[in-house]
Amino acid sequence: MNGKKWWGISNSISLLFLILIGGMWVYTTRTYRPNKQQLMGKADVDEYLSENFSNLLTEKIPTGVFIQSLKFKNSSEVNFTGYIWQIYDKAYTEKYKDSNDIPVGFVLPEAVESGSNIEPKFAYRKVKGDKEVVGWYFETTLKQKFDYSKYPFDHKIAWIRLWSSEFGQGKFFLPDFDGYESTEAGKAFGYDENIVLGHWDIEETYFDYKEYKYNSNFGIFEEGMQNDYPELYFNIVLKRRFLNSLVIYILPLAIVACLTFATLIMITNDPAKESRFGMNTSGVIGVCSGLFFVVLLSQVQIREQFAGSSIVYVEYFYPLMYLALLGVSVNSYLFALPDDGNNRIMYWIHKDDNVHPKLLFWPVLLGSAAVITACVLLPEGNGRLQSGQEQVFRMEGKRMVDTVEIPGVYDALASATETGAMHRILPGLGLFSQECLPQCRRICPR
Repeated sequence: MNGKKWWGISNSISLLFLILIGGMWVYTTRTYRPNKQQLMGKADVDEYLSENFSNLLTEKIPTGVFIQSLKFKNSSEVNFTGYIWQIYDKAYTEKYKDSNDIPVGFVLPEAVESGSNIEPKFAYRKVKGDKEVVGWYFETTLKQKFDYSKYPFDHKIAWIRLWSSEFGQGKFFLPDFDGYESTEAGKAFGYDENIVLGHWDIEETYFDYKEYKYNSNFGIFEEGMQNDYPELYFNIVLKRRFLNSLVIYILPLAIVACLTFATLIMITNDPAKESRFGMNTSGVIGVCSGLFFVVLLSQVQIREQFAGSSIVYVEYFYPLMYLALLGVSVNSYLFALPDDGNNRIMYWIHKDDNVHPKLLFWPVLLGSAAVITACVLLPEGNGRLQSGQEQVFRMEGKRMVDTVEIPGVYDALASATETGAMHRILPGLGLFSQECLPQCRRICPR
């Protein structure tokens, strides 16, 4: 078989691996398994309570969430702004003549201190029969744990976890399904349609409950007593726009691989070609050394971005490139040594002007990349989306709720409240008309 046929086979295999990798990328970005426990209506809540908390006798408070902005501050902190409203018996709220005196009914337990945090601020109230809706504006940063192992072809769930601010009083939060047009599976609701998400797209949103058990009675509950209450979550499923990450990380690696192959092609014993290329053993090693530092700096950058996280998918290509650079350097050195005909490895390297390493470079490199891609991206594991909200703790005491104080004042909102303008905002809450939304955005552009 002549050289052209061998090169044809090498190129065909390389192209096949490249198509396979691209197919797995597309498959991963389009694969999303919805949470089977998501709540789509009141019937789902009733079924959940009857199966898990049939003896739960407590005050039930319908609660809704509307997100105006969402931003990842780093790999484990998410900044949210928006509105949270709750529906109370009018007998409870009518005693608060001054709306600002109404206690905030919820706590965001995963909130961390940041310069942008704003204490939940009264936004509006409206009587509906024997009930009254009370809404608050909030801005907070929540600490959350995400799985970045499939980066940049990953989905993420950013969530808002809600606790009652009345410690140990048995308040139970229900999703306010009437506050949204549709809460069916696969639907995205509860957020501003003009929200700017940068490198993300919203796949869907949903409510669900998580059951937490803590290994402490917090010093106030009787030992052996257990009265766990489900915690309400508002979840936002995000799909990453991977093109930006491909340009930043994958494209430079591809260029380095091409330069490495070009260096390998220049290795020759032909004096005419060697003179034309101006490349010798020391030159090959010098080029590979320079490319090594380029790859190293890129890996340091991505590791800083995901500090504290496990190795992400794109990082596996960096050791692969290190091996490729090392392999080309070693090949160049061995090719420069004389072949006495007694060593099979030296014979294999010197045969046909170092053709074997050149033929195998792309099939081996892309084949290894395909294996890495299959091992990292294809397994779905036992979880739909790995996240910190899946953690479960054990407790031998009663459910108990802590409080978090979020400092800050939202002066613009307070001013709007005084003028009564905030009483006509957010049609997504099911309380106001569409005509009022432009005015709301001028008052509260965030």
